[in-house]
Parts: sequence; structure tokens; C-alpha cells
Amino acid sequence: MHQSIKLGRIAGIPVGINWSVLVIFWLLMWGLAASLLPADYPGYSRADYWIAAAVASIIFFASLLAHELGHSILAKRNGVGVSEITLWLFGGVSELEKEALTPGADFRIAAAGPMISILLGAVFVLMGFIFKLLSVPELIAGTTSWLGWINFLLAGFNLVPAAPLDGGRILRAALWRHNGNRTKATITAARAGRAFGYILIGLGILEFAFGDLSGLWPAFLGWFLLVAARSEESAALLRGALTGYKVKDLMSVNPTVVPASITVDEFTNTYLLSHRFSSYPVADATGQLTGLVTLDRIRHVPRHQHAYVTLGELANPINKVPLAHPQESLPDLLERMAGHRDGRALVIDHTGRLLGIISPSDISRAVQIASLRGNAPVQH
Repeated sequence: MHQSIKLGRIAGIPVGINWSVLVIFWLLMWGLAASLLPADYPGYSRADYWIAAAVASIIFFASLLAHELGHSILAKRNGVGVSEITLWLFGGVSELEKEALTPGADFRIAAAGPMISILLGAVFVLMGFIFKLLSVPELIAGTTSWLGWINFLLAGFNLVPAAPLDGGRILRAALWRHNGNRTKATITAARAGRAFGYILIGLGILEFAFGDLSGLWPAFLGWFLLVAARSEESAALLRGALTGYKVKDLMSVNPTVVPASITVDEFTNTYLLSHRFSSYPVADATGQLTGLVTLDRIRHVPRHQHAYVTLGELANPINKVPLAHPQESLPDLLERMAGHRDGRALVIDHTGRLLGIISPSDISRAVQIASLRGNAPVQH
């Protein structure tokens, strides 16, 4: 999920928001100030309602961030890196660099978020109760209680056993522990997610058919879950098909390395016509790898800049390019490549010497080979 606004780092994890959060923030604040709070707590000024709604909305999104931090911090403690946390239209996303290595770690990472939401729910409900006992203005006490119940609702929804929700991850962990097969467990959880998505879509359409425009929201949410669940199922099937393959089995060896100092014009005149590759490792004058450039990156350079923009300026820096070793499991590498714009990985040996490259065409070939072999294990 793309970050439109970067907020900084928490516990070393980059945190940001997508522009869609602004839309949901406004809708939530408007709904609280114009409808919910005046109906439940009459007698206050319009400004009071808007101030309470604004504060509640900010705290609610802070609660979403805490939920995602629960996932991310547990992931790091269980040896799983976290690329970033992004708040967006449907809540938050913690982008993990790889899957958990054990069912136990998978369960702990998945359960951490809902547990944080339940804890926050209990704290806010208790605070609301104490505020009432202390005769704090009803609007403040009621808004605090609302924050508690909305966190309980957030936890409850996320615990539905349907991927990609947290409950789906918990289901996957349980099935994985039971049958020892992560791929089958993931497929089952994803199919549960698809079923839940269809249910939400059906309920939303039914509400809309009876004249309730709010039915569009569960329908839209169901559509998102359906798409995400299908994506997870496809990824699991791909992982299953490539189980047993190592990077060295499918990598394209001896890729053409281009100098970082040459311009786009020099590249197109010297390399493009004589090589049929779509990506090129980039090296400095000493031969040190500095990045990876693709034809897609070059294509986005305006024609009038070709004479002076260099490949080094265009290349994805080497510290942002997935690096693999030849003996690494191909499915494990695909997990680490997920989310990288270029969709490539460079293969190096223990000394850092470039051996090959893994590209989308290599992955496609691997799938075709796996299909022809009937997923038979590779002999090494």
C-alpha cells in the first residue's frame, strides 16, 4: 500500500498514511459530529460536537496504528522484518518482509493486533465509566466509551477466521500446526476469506436494494476482501508449485552489467539494440554493483533528458534490490521480492560476486516447468 504522507518511524518501522485515510477521517468525523453525538448527547453546541468528533477520530486512527504496531513489533521479535506500516481506507497494513517460519510465530504475529485493540477497548470503556462517576461532562464520557466499543468492534471484525483478516492468519496458523503444510493452510484460510467477502457483498447489495445507501460500504469492503483473498490463494498455489526449487535452478546467468556513468542515449545506442534484456545490473567505475535499472524506469525519462540522465541516477539503489544466494529456496525469495517495484532479484555468491538475475520471465518459466513435472521434487 503506497504511503502518500510519511509520518516518521516508530520502533524503527517507517509509518505513513495513504491519501484515502483523509476521506475516511472526514466521513468519520462528520458522522460523529452531525449525527451520532448530537443524537446520544443532546444539549451541546455545534462546536462542542465537532471538537469531540475531531479528537475521537484522531484517537481512533491512533488506535489503528497501535493495532498495526502490535503485529509489527511481534513480527520483529519473531525474526520477521517489517518494511513499513501504512494506514489507509480499510484500516492499516503492516508490510512484512517474509512469512513467519513457524505456526507459533504466525499465530503470535496475527493475534497481537486484535489483542491490542481489545486492551484499548477495555481501557476506554473503563475511562468512560470513571468519567461518569466523576460527573465529567456527558459528551466527553460518552465519546470516550464510544472509542472503547469501536476498538472492540475492530478486534471482533479482524478476528473473523477469513484471510486476509487477522482471524484468517490465526486459522492458517492452527491448520499449519495441525497438518504441517503451510501452503494448504494458507489456501484454506484464503478460501474462507473469499466466502466471507461474498457474504459481505451480498449483505451490502441487499441493504442497498432496500434503500439503505450505507450498504455500499460492506459491499465495497467485501469486494476488497475477495480480491485480497484471491491474491493470497494464488500466491500460495505458486509457492506450492515452486517448492523444492532453488534460485540457481531458474536464474538467468551472467547478466549484462552496464556502467552507472553512461547516459540513457549512450545506453540505447550501445546496449539496447544488441541485448534483449529488460533489466540490467548497474556498476560503478570500480565494478562495484550500485543498483538495477529496468527498461520500464528508462521509459519514464522524458526524451529531452536522455542526453544527460545517467543510468546510475535511474537505477534502483542496490540496498533496495532483493539479493539472493544460489542455494536459497525460490519460494522464500519470491516472498522477499513481493512489493518491490522492479520485480527482480540479483543473485550473488558469498563474496558478493554477481552470478545471475531472477526476473518475471524466469518465474513464469519455473511455473511452466513445475506444471510439466507435475510438481515433482527437483533432484539436487
